[in-house]
Amino acid sequence: MDVLPDFLVVGASKSGTTSLHHYLKQHPQIFLSDIQKEGRYFSQMTGNYKGPGDKIIDASITRDINAYKALFNGYKNEKVVGDISPEYIYFHEKAIPLIKKTLGKQVKIIVILRSPVERAFSAYTHFKRDKRETLSFEEALEKEDERKTKKWVWAWQYKNSGLYFQQVKAYTDNFPNVRVIIFEDFKKEPQNVLAEICEFLEVSPGFKFDTSYKYNVSGEPKSRVLYKFETSRGFVNFIKKFIPAKLVEKMKKNLTGEKQMVKPEMNPETRKALVDFFKDDILQLQNLINKDLSHWLQS
Repeated sequence: MDVLPDFLVVGASKSGTTSLHHYLKQHPQIFLSDIQKEGRYFSQMTGNYKGPGDKIIDASITRDINAYKALFNGYKNEKVVGDISPEYIYFHEKAIPLIKKTLGKQVKIIVILRSPVERAFSAYTHFKRDKRETLSFEEALEKEDERKTKKWVWAWQYKNSGLYFQQVKAYTDNFPNVRVIIFEDFKKEPQNVLAEICEFLEVSPGFKFDTSYKYNVSGEPKSRVLYKFETSRGFVNFIKKFIPAKLVEKMKKNLTGEKQMVKPEMNPETRKALVDFFKDDILQLQNLINKDLSHWLQS
């Protein structure tokens, strides 16, 4: 039986999508792929990216419908099936026509958005964490256009990918079932936001999620050696031969979680410049989604 998603979480990146994936997987009525967290089919990414470490993206692009369907092979008659792929919002011009053709206009769309200023800095510190970014934040912002021309993967567009208004409007113009979630609300009251999502997906909203762990946190690891070991797939698979999988997962969480990351501070002048850059876009978005985003404008 071919299985395709009933809902998509289309972005934005560094807005809690990894945590959202792990939390929603806990719900017995929701199916998300065990094979690959991000379906990466509708964005139609070309691959062959040239930035440091970008080959990992090349290897995870789903290029045809049969390969995409195969991601959902573990489906066991759950009520709804989802795909959480943050780049779908960035590649909205390519993604939307293919989504409509493949899944129809009634597919449910979830958008989770973070302050574009904070999202940009988080994306930067994410690549610093993984030893891919070598420049200062300010230098990296100046290099965005050059990196795009050189075909570095879209996630290097720290600033430009945070212009949400046109991205979100494209989805609200094309799909009747769109729910916009604000990351700051998700971080502050995760159970309430997850209940809202469950109601939107028409699954039981009374489920109690374990939200104690924050996934894919950006920052500088307190122990670079432990972080490298604990995030190495080969190392994890090796120790699973000797230690129960649940204990291995607990060890990973203890050594790579939020408490093990040092959060760098953004230069105040850079923050103010970014707020000024995003201001008009934020105000347009605020009117579009009818949510107060004034806290995003604080510098």
